[in-house]
Amino acid sequence: MNKIMYLLNYVGDGGSEKYVLDLIQSMDPECCILVYSTPGPFLHRFEALNIPIYQIEMKHPFDIKTAWKLKEIIAKEQVDIVHAQFLRENYIAILAKLLGASIRVIWTYHVDVPMSLPLKWCNNIFTRYNDTIICISQFMKQQLLQKGVQKDKLKIIYNGLEDPYLNNLPSVHKPMKIAVIGRLSEEKGQPFLIHGLQKLKTKYPSLQWHCNIIGDGPLKTPLEDLVTSLQLNDSVSLLGFRDDIIKEYSAHDIIVIPSKNEGLSYVAIEAIAMKKPVIATNIGGLPEVIVPNQSGISIPYGDVEQLATALATLLQDDKLYYSLAECGREYYLQHFTFSKMIEEVKHIYRIPSSC
Repeated sequence: MNKIMYLLNYVGDGGSEKYVLDLIQSMDPECCILVYSTPGPFLHRFEALNIPIYQIEMKHPFDIKTAWKLKEIIAKEQVDIVHAQFLRENYIAILAKLLGASIRVIWTYHVDVPMSLPLKWCNNIFTRYNDTIICISQFMKQQLLQKGVQKDKLKIIYNGLEDPYLNNLPSVHKPMKIAVIGRLSEEKGQPFLIHGLQKLKTKYPSLQWHCNIIGDGPLKTPLEDLVTSLQLNDSVSLLGFRDDIIKEYSAHDIIVIPSKNEGLSYVAIEAIAMKKPVIATNIGGLPEVIVPNQSGISIPYGDVEQLATALATLLQDDKLYYSLAECGREYYLQHFTFSKMIEEVKHIYRIPSSC
């Protein structure tokens, strides 16, 4: 049976870490290994899986010293496949292969990042040694094609998740509750959301609502200051990190994804699976989940007027609200189930889907 090493630089609390957790939990634990560089909030979840875990420093993509260490672990654990999650880990795994490790290297491209011309040239050389590169959206595939990666290496596999839906979800809250869920960081676009909420309050003063910002990160203090400066303290709360995120979907009525950079959002998939109408920016892979007037409402990033209008529409139009909830749920069942994702990943691993 194939032995798989999952390679992560940072064990954070985002979608990439959830992706790896889900993959490991779907496999035989005796066939899985985690190698990471920097500990983070999800490390305890990996430790609870009772799999071998190694910590090695990964300074940069061309870290030969780390590649030698990785090669030693690969030999010790008799690893067949290394599944890297970001460019740094992918390059280090390929270096280990070039140093003699007998492995297949798979890379999942989670987050689109700018790349210099020299790095694109390196992609053209290094990724020839990848067995497969998984793109989590059509958008991500197109980005990699522009970054020097060979087309025949690319395979689109959408993120999937176990069905979280509960038939006993509570009815719509009064006043309605809006949520934005995710790391408080520049690419997630929370300042844009807050400005949109100010516009909503100014333009539609009679509407009753409350917005909770769920998550933690470097923008926490600036966001708190922005809420105060815009006099939104009575309408907007920062709740911090929440471990039971499915419970938060149940407690809210509308989910907003104001991202300025997004590969394929787990939040979007979770929300439509939970029958929650979504307003999302038309950035990255988001339009592949949030299809206008089918699974949600799509808006341009930075357009506070359109964001306020979309929120006002969902707050007032019950027919549209419930239509988006039902259609979004159906879209999840068609495209983003966990079983569909796992079957496709196991096919790349060359593991029978029954395993």
